Amino acid sequence: MPEQYYNPLSDLGKIKESLIALFYNTEDLTRLVPHCFDTPYIEGMTMGHDSAIFVETYLTKAVSQRIKEVGIDICVLCHKDSIGLSESDKEYYQSKGIYGNRIDSSIQVIHSSILAPRATDDIKEALSVFGKYSIGGLTLSSEKEPLKPYSPGAGFYGKCLSYTYQSFHQRK
Repeated sequence: MPEQYYNPLSDLGKIKESLIALFYNTEDLTRLVPHCFDTPYIEGMTMGHDSAIFVETYLTKAVSQRIKEVGIDICVLCHKDSIGLSESDKEYYQSKGIYGNRIDSSIQVIHSSILAPRATDDIKEALSVFGKYSIGGLTLSSEKEPLKPYSPGAGFYGKCLSYTYQSFHQRK
């Protein structure tokens, strides 16, 4: 049987799936954001006055055939009419140390979720179908703006978090 070679692009979709599952399983986030997509755009999507998370992955460095760095952008947006939180939601999130409008609160919950040890474990587990990986935790990007405004279209407001992680792939 011919030897299979590692494809550094093979796991980008699995990372998205793992993060989307993490976000859907984070109750504090689903109270703020009803939709989560694996594409970075809203054209053609019917969102009405809702909010959404968009997850995009890309290869930032391929040091060798086995070592790489992956970039992850997590963008949160909402319709301008949905930026504010109800008083009960404000009280709920403030009791947890989360402050600001819907977008500010969402990025705080997303960042806390990603920093949780289970996030890295879930990504490692998802990537195990591609071989044996050793990965570091997700960290806010140091090479580009880690948090920036996100304006995908008229009537929407958002912010985008940028993360990176490095992995080393070993053959099975």
